[in-house]
Amino acid sequence: MINDTESSHLISWTDPGTSFIICNPGEFCRTVLGNHFTHNNFSSFVRQLNKYGFHKYNRTPAEGGATSDAQIWEFSHNKFLRGRPDLLGEVKGKSHEPDAPMKQVAAQLASLREENQRICEQLSTERQRIDRLVLVVNHLWDAVEKGFGPGSGS
Repeated sequence: MINDTESSHLISWTDPGTSFIICNPGEFCRTVLGNHFTHNNFSSFVRQLNKYGFHKYNRTPAEGGATSDAQIWEFSHNKFLRGRPDLLGEVKGKSHEPDAPMKQVAAQLASLREENQRICEQLSTERQRIDRLVLVVNHLWDAVEKGFGPGSGS
């Protein structure tokens, strides 16, 4: 779409090739956008670019008026460069990551789970020690009863 010479008066690379410009968004939508997308809505096109990390700049001259035909928009992405199709695979949609507070809560929960697991392991170890001590005390009690119990002569 950007490299198509027939639409270069509506969409083209900037001179350095680090961004592209859309002139006359109204005509661009009517004649170009529908050939490449399932819609011809400029706002939807811009929203899609935003989802993929593109930055937009309104380059409309102040004296140009506010009509769609006079607007000039520039879009850039550090991985969308003229002559670098090898970088296109790195232009990816923004993932829906949980916001910072949710990340903190998730991290705290993970920490609590780890601590809980550690405490459960310690508790199990202590129970085993207690069981062994009870067994020793029972053996000692049996020995005391045999030595000092009824009929021991004392």
